[in-house]
Amino acid sequence: MTYKFSQFNVEITNPTIIVVNVNDFINDKTCSVEIRLVTENAIFGVTLDGFTYNITWDDDEIKAWVKIELEKYEV
Repeated sequence: MTYKFSQFNVEITNPTIIVVNVNDFINDKTCSVEIRLVTENAIFGVTLDGFTYNITWDDDEIKAWVKIELEKYEV
């Protein structure tokens, strides 16, 4: 996969994606997720916003959401 983010002037091809941190906004039941896209030559940090939940969330739900969210940035 190749990704393009407006804050970087480069296309990121076949990165390893690592979830680094989840910021939980408990009152709103939303999270932002900090990820790293790691290639052989660089590491890119990106924050994805918009994860929502009803009662609680687990790591697998976050990882699945990140995968779906990244589709918005595919080129």
